[in-house]
Amino acid sequence: MRQNRHFAQLSKSKQIALLVLLPFFAFLLLIVLKTLYAQTLMPHIPPCVVRTMTGWLCPSCGMTHSVFALARLDLLTAARENLMIPLAVLFALLWYLERWFLVSGHPRRLLPRKAVFWIGVLLFWLIYTVLRNIVHI
Repeated sequence: MRQNRHFAQLSKSKQIALLVLLPFFAFLLLIVLKTLYAQTLMPHIPPCVVRTMTGWLCPSCGMTHSVFALARLDLLTAARENLMIPLAVLFALLWYLERWFLVSGHPRRLLPRKAVFWIGVLLFWLIYTVLRNIVHI
């Protein structure tokens, strides 16, 4: 299994420490960015052009609300706002688990590496976008 060169150069104890601290720093960063974004940027961002002109949700509509819901650990609301954010979090968790398996000496591939899978994810996102506009998911 090919691994990140910088990560691989660290000692095993540093790799473990980094993996233990990563979720805490990621969650803290999410909370800080959510707060800063909500207070400083969000009031100045114009509404979605696609939604304003067509009334349809674009593929990225709801992502901000989904991230905000994840920051509150409200997974159901996050999925309702835009399913792609919880899906991205799932992929990040699988990547994180791969790193743990690597450090433990039992490398496992949990994320598919083939382009066809990621093309399928893109197609799913596009189909999801159409369906959520048709059936108001």
